[in-house]
Amino acid sequence: MTAKIVDCFDSHKILVFFVPFFIYMLNGREISSGDPTPTVFTAVNLVKHGTIYLDDLHDYIAYHSLPYYLSRRKDHIVSNYPIFPGIMATPIFAPFIWIGMINPGDGDLVWKYLSKISGAAFTSLSVLFMYLVLKRLLDKSGALILSGAYGLGTALWPITSQSLWQHGPSVFWWSVCFYALLRAAEALDKASGGIGVTPALRKFLLLAGLAAGGAELCRTVNGIGVMVLSVTAVRFFRRDSLYFIAPALLLTGALLGYNMFIFGSWKGGDSVLHTLHWQLDHVSGGSWSTPLSVGLPGQLISPSRGLLIFSPFLIFGFWGMLSIGRRPGISWRLIAWTVPAPLLMLIVFAKYAVWWGGNAHYGARYQIETYPFFLLYIAAVWPSLTRRRWLRYLFIFLLLYSLAVQWIGAFCYPSEWASKPVALWEDKDRLWDWTYNEIWTCAKSGIKKPF
Repeated sequence: MTAKIVDCFDSHKILVFFVPFFIYMLNGREISSGDPTPTVFTAVNLVKHGTIYLDDLHDYIAYHSLPYYLSRRKDHIVSNYPIFPGIMATPIFAPFIWIGMINPGDGDLVWKYLSKISGAAFTSLSVLFMYLVLKRLLDKSGALILSGAYGLGTALWPITSQSLWQHGPSVFWWSVCFYALLRAAEALDKASGGIGVTPALRKFLLLAGLAAGGAELCRTVNGIGVMVLSVTAVRFFRRDSLYFIAPALLLTGALLGYNMFIFGSWKGGDSVLHTLHWQLDHVSGGSWSTPLSVGLPGQLISPSRGLLIFSPFLIFGFWGMLSIGRRPGISWRLIAWTVPAPLLMLIVFAKYAVWWGGNAHYGARYQIETYPFFLLYIAAVWPSLTRRRWLRYLFIFLLLYSLAVQWIGAFCYPSEWASKPVALWEDKDRLWDWTYNEIWTCAKSGIKKPF
């Protein structure tokens, strides 16, 4: 990458937001399943009626019985998915609602497009903050390449940026959390040099704790990351770790309180969704009944759902996990302590009864929250990777392949893969069919028309 391009992006960092945002919008359509729908109307109803209840959703979307993403609780209709992403999106929806562009009977064009804009905005913000994170660890060129790989070589492009999924706000908060943690680590390094504990250290720890809690409010599985980072904060910041732990616990408590109040269970809407495995996916048994010998390879190398099939350049992250402990400096030592978080997340996803994440998306969706972690670990081996020619060429090849795969998802999904020759929920072995997989069938189906 030429020095002029790198300097241009670094001097005008807003480009690191707007370039991926523009690319995300190029396909001219929203891509989602039913999952983002209640999140969208949480934002709509907050602006219109000042409530999180979705009692009037049937005025916008006709249904005879409650869809899987809704429940009736306390004489109201509520989302079975976390409501915080919808709360975050209210500033995007509000101007369009105030001028009367979202009303019953108007169709779904406006609210679906705003859903896409919201997803693209949060995802692009995550790319920007990951660039700021990586720039504290690498030179400007390396930071720009890896943040570009993060935004365009992973499911952030065909999934997260295409609608108001939980994942976009979730990875945004993780990238903010890592930025704040690295700033706190740098302040601690200065303090150990004789300057003493600075207000900046506590300020950044507070921000990191709020961001980690925000990630958990978006997606419950992020609680794993919150626990790992809390241990990390105690290890490195001792008493000052309370500035991280307290806000994270406060937001965790708010989530649990909401779940208990609305659903009568700490699991919230998951307590409802976990009863629908047979209805939605023809899966019997408990919610965590998948053997690791099935789910873990599925998470990584299933030809239609595997992390390393859709974004194979992330394999360097596993190398980074093994090598990061040898990197000098407090920032690298702190990052090394986070390694259990994505590994535990992958194990949880692998044990889940519907480990492939359902039928209505493209590629590796469940693993999206692990991507910011993987980018940090790739950064740990970036000097070794770029110094050896064969590794550099291998990385370039895998990244170009990843970009092509994500482009297919953004422009060619959906295809008939999930329904033909037999529905996926009838034959789960199709997740392991190398000759008839989702990437290939989407590519053959061609570019889809915009809205």
